[in-house]
Amino acid sequence: MNGLYLRFVVAWLVSVGIGCTSAPVRYYTLTPPPDKTLPASETTLTIDVRVVHTPPQLNRAELMVRTGPTEVTLLENERWASPVNDEIKDALRLELQDRLGRMTGLGTAFAKLTLDIDVQHLEAEFGRYALLEASWSATLSAAGQRSNGARVTTCTFQADEKVDAGYAGIVEGYQREIAALADAIVAVLASRANGIDAPCQKAIEGSTGGSAPKDH
Repeated sequence: MNGLYLRFVVAWLVSVGIGCTSAPVRYYTLTPPPDKTLPASETTLTIDVRVVHTPPQLNRAELMVRTGPTEVTLLENERWASPVNDEIKDALRLELQDRLGRMTGLGTAFAKLTLDIDVQHLEAEFGRYALLEASWSATLSAAGQRSNGARVTTCTFQADEKVDAGYAGIVEGYQREIAALADAIVAVLASRANGIDAPCQKAIEGSTGGSAPKDH
């Protein structure tokens, strides 16, 4: 009888343990994978990206998605691989390195690019959209040039893309928007370095169409 009771207790403990096993935690990064089809970047331009502001609700490890007009949901098992500020900073720096390394003129005329990013919105809704709104200020400095003689450019940026279902689809949407931000920054800086007063590119809608709320 005691043996039967013991086996029952063991079986019950095993079943409880299985039932209490938590779902696996998945980690995501905004850093793009290396494109091995392209030659290595040859830029000598030092790129310093600083994220000076993100919404306070983003300063946590878990991903957050909008689930209704007034609701957001914190995803306990879907997490950033590093703090959001670092994810944005590293991803944008790599995207800029790839682009500037394949340009002639800008990387040789200047020694350092300092970029300050102010993120106003970084949000998504599952299977619908990903939205990035930010302003940026870029300072291009020549070698040995004092900061008060550097060229400063300030612009705003917005990208709104439809995303595939799944949490990875949301992060991939953010990656595309950061790549688009890098494109916009390089386009403006290259034009102004050549003496062309190019306007800031303010809004980009993904080729598949965006569906973010219009009150942002």
